[in-house]
Amino acid sequence: MMSRYTIALNNHYQSRRKLHAVTWAEVQSGPSHALSWTLTCKVEGEVVGTATANQKSVAKEEAARIACERLGIN
Repeated sequence: MMSRYTIALNNHYQSRRKLHAVTWAEVQSGPSHALSWTLTCKVEGEVVGTATANQKSVAKEEAARIACERLGIN
């Protein structure tokens, strides 16, 4: 399930008819019993947020929060 910032980011660009503006890149690292996820949020190809966490969803939400803050999206 998407969280607040991920939803806000998607809604912002969907309302502007830019359905494919937001893309994500993910990298996992570490041993299988202690994975670390790094998610990078790109808007129209430009990196606007990156975060690392032990859970993929947490990293994605934090990257979305950083992107929203940087782009002035509430």
